[in-house]
Amino acid sequence: MYVCICHALNDKKVKAALNDGATTPAAVFRHHGCQVQCGKCVPTVRAMAADHRATCAQNRAQAASQDHVPAYGVAAE
Repeated sequence: MYVCICHALNDKKVKAALNDGATTPAAVFRHHGCQVQCGKCVPTVRAMAADHRATCAQNRAQAASQDHVPAYGVAAE
């Protein structure tokens, strides 16, 4: 799905920028070497960034909870 028609940025390109560390719409555009033009896509990119941050936080919380699971089959001394 196209997110930004002005720069032909689709959701895959936006997600790639977010996965590479972009956290704001401006950072997403900088990642792709461009700037916001008309601005109609900014709310969508902002929402995608917020969803990405929430997913990352949830994944970190799950990973942290798994770190504290005792290893079975190992004798405690």
